[in-house]
Amino acid sequence: MVVYLTGNSRFKKELYIKDYLNKYKNYQYIKIFSNDEGKLEELKNASISLGLFSEGKIYDLVDFDEWSKSEKEEFYKIEFPDENVIVLVRTEKAIQKDLKDKVIVQNFDKPKDWEDEKWLQFIMDSAKLIGVEISQEIAHELLEIVGPDEDTIISELEKIKIYSLGKPHIEDIEDITYKRTVSKLDEFAYLLSEGRLDDAKNLIFEISNEYEPVFILYALSKHFIELLNLIATVERKHKYSWPQIKEISKQTDIPIPRVTRFLGFKFKDSKFSPINHLEKYTLKEVKNILEYLYSMDRQIKLGADPKVVLANFITYLKNL
Repeated sequence: MVVYLTGNSRFKKELYIKDYLNKYKNYQYIKIFSNDEGKLEELKNASISLGLFSEGKIYDLVDFDEWSKSEKEEFYKIEFPDENVIVLVRTEKAIQKDLKDKVIVQNFDKPKDWEDEKWLQFIMDSAKLIGVEISQEIAHELLEIVGPDEDTIISELEKIKIYSLGKPHIEDIEDITYKRTVSKLDEFAYLLSEGRLDDAKNLIFEISNEYEPVFILYALSKHFIELLNLIATVERKHKYSWPQIKEISKQTDIPIPRVTRFLGFKFKDSKFSPINHLEKYTLKEVKNILEYLYSMDRQIKLGADPKVVLANFITYLKNL
């Protein structure tokens, strides 16, 4: 059985897969990446290589859009059994017409920016999946505050869950969202990128207990992808003015609070002096960090302890 997960919402796909794995706990879960050697042979032999200790296999083709045209054509020819083998294909592209009758298609699109009602439903659905109870009124308030931004909404819902013990009231939302502008997970990412590694190490146990590994790696990857975007597009300077910060935020589509911290902007009378990341990192260094995060994801999916993987990441950053 082949299930195509289409659309541009990465978060929804992750949650769908997580829910899928809970339904098939006795199936072996295998992630396949575009640069994996022998991936096509593995898939061709999927039905004849079932393990003794699992009822079936679930293959997760993480970045199918990165496969070459010839690899995709070869994949389309593989006939998978209806039972025992499930192939989840993540893609943002349209499914070929001749495939639609042979596969299952689940769409996970983010709403358009102007589709307020759909964003409200997205917030309600995401909150339920994350495990926080919110009303329509709270969803509307959150949308008013953060706008139509999937990543920010998810981050705020995680934060609301922590600070309200999963049951927020409408009067809590503005306080939680404005006054606690950086979630614990976001702060962990900044501690890492700012080189405050001892402080980050002290948070590993807490972070690992409060967040699922998929959310931790998603947040870290997003953090360093944003940094990569800034390094690649912004002129390197020692200091940036407030008008420049706002313009950079607009050009890169990265929220102003994140741009200010990445670029080391210090507000008047603030006791905290953020580090200018553009002076600390090169483009190559951030690319290497993202490759390391890519390998961390694979380690955890293979059963590695998230706490150990995060501790090793800190060691890697120390030696960078």
